[in-house]
This record gives sequence, structure tokens and C-alpha cells, in this order.
Amino acid sequence: MNMTTNFFKTICLSALIMGISAVGFAQEKTRDRIKTKVKLEKVAFITEKLDLSETEAQKFWPVYNAYKNEIDQLRTSLELNPHRDMTDKEAEDMMYAMLDGKSKEIDIQKKYIEKMKTAISARKIAMLFKVERQFKEKIVSKLKDKKREREMKEK
Repeated sequence: MNMTTNFFKTICLSALIMGISAVGFAQEKTRDRIKTKVKLEKVAFITEKLDLSETEAQKFWPVYNAYKNEIDQLRTSLELNPHRDMTDKEAEDMMYAMLDGKSKEIDIQKKYIEKMKTAISARKIAMLFKVERQFKEKIVSKLKDKKREREMKEK
């Protein structure tokens, strides 16, 4: 091979890598935009459903965000991934880790219920868990609708 061919291959390979990186970066930016949009929708949804006043919202959202961060960190730390090839011992350990995680999640919820009571009433906190579930159902429904729309367009 001559020097020109190697140079050309290097340029093509570099362009390919940059193209793949750009697609990955674009997908990451799109994912970030979607996450931001969903978070904003969630704030609006919860604020509306709990009928938070401006004063309540200013006190509530920092506590709620800290609560969600702690729950997310716990769930990330667990990263339980069952698979068909695991041993009975691995499965048993995983089940107990999952139960331990649920117990820790309940402890976090109890801690933050006390903190939330400084921002909103106990009635609104009790409604919060139902409203969060309603929001998740709304998002799942939207995703299913979009999937159906894509499938219809493909036909």
C-alpha cells in the first residue's frame, strides 16, 4: 500500500468515527431534552394536582427534588439484573438485596414525609404518591400512543 491510500483510509476512518460520535451526541442531546421536558411536565402536573400555592411550591420542590435524588441514587446502587444463568445462591442474594432496597426506600420516604410537612399539609403529601403514579401512567400512555403511531406509519 502506498502512502496516499493509507492517508485516505485514515481520513475515511476518522470521518466515520466523527459521524458515529455526532449521532451518539445528537441522541444524547435528544434524550436530555426529553428528560428535561418530562421533568417540567411532572412539576406542572404535580403542582396542579396538589393545588400548590406559590409559597408551598417554593418550599416543596427543593425537598421533593432532594427526595427523588436520594431515591434515584438508591435504585442506581442496587442495579439488580436477574438472568436465566444465575445460580440459586445468586438469585437468593438478589431477592434479599431487593427487599433490603425496598426497606431503605421506605426509610427515605418516612424521612422526607417529615421534611415535606414543613412545606405542605399531610393531606397533600398523601395525595402526592397517587399523583406521582398518575403521572407515570400518563407518560406510559403517551409512549404507547407514539409507538402505535409509528407502527401505523410503517404499514
